Parts: sequence; structure tokens; C-alpha cells
Amino acid sequence: MAAQIPYHSGILVDDLGKAMAGLNGEISYEFNTPTTLTVPRFDDRIAGTEGPMELTVTYSRTGPHRLELIAAHGTGIYAAERIGLHHVGVWESDIARRLESLDADPLITVEAVLWRSTGEISAIYATSTVTHTRIEYVNDDRREQLERWFDTGSF
Repeated sequence: MAAQIPYHSGILVDDLGKAMAGLNGEISYEFNTPTTLTVPRFDDRIAGTEGPMELTVTYSRTGPHRLELIAAHGTGIYAAERIGLHHVGVWESDIARRLESLDADPLITVEAVLWRSTGEISAIYATSTVTHTRIEYVNDDRREQLERWFDTGSF
């Protein structure tokens, strides 16, 4: 199997503006204006909830390794007690198969699945019980559109 090189790191923060300014001052990363997204079906297995959810995020324009800042909120995967480095993100070309394999692996805990309104999987958060590292597997079928958003701040 070919290595999946992480293209971003997600950081959960309590204040997007302060985090953006801090990372700009510390490592000169520049960020897009924060965007609020609606996930039509968010299966948060940590909180034990499923349904629509709003998520406020920003991505760095600086790269190639992007930083994603996510506003902490609620309970579960984005709860304030999880502030800090949240995940590393990789592109996934067969996201449905990836979810099946993650769910079948006794050393992996699937913590959340983000679903599109079409019923397709958008992303999966899974943590290894061996490395204690959370990986976000992102469906690569919209990679071009997402990379344009990272570069310009517009979908």
C-alpha cells in the first residue's frame, strides 16, 4: 500500500481570531476568513449523537502543509476539552471501503463520520489505540474544489 501523506493538520481552538493571529505571528501562516459549514448528517460517536451540525473553520493559505483551525463547541469530537492538535488529514479515494476497514479493525476507534446530503461520506475521524493519533480521512472526489477553497477562501 502506498503511503498516504498528510496534507493538513487540524487544530481545535477556543477563539479562531486569536489562533489565526497567533499562528501568523509565530510561524507566518496566513488564513482565509472563517467559514461556517453545515454538515447534513454528523455521526459523532464520542457524543453518541447524529444529525445536522454547524462547524466554523478556516484553512491556511500557507502550505503545502495546511493548517485547519476549528472552533471548539458542544460535546463530543469538537468539545473544548479537546483543544489543541486535533488530527492529521489525508485524502482517501475509496472512503466507503475505508470506513468498513476502520470499523472492522479492533485497534481503531471510529469517532465521527461526516455525511453529505446525498448519502456519500465526506470525511471520517478515526483514532488508533496504538499510536493515539486521530486521522481524518477526507473523500478526495472534491479535492480540486477544496484545494481552490484553501488557496482562495472561496468555494
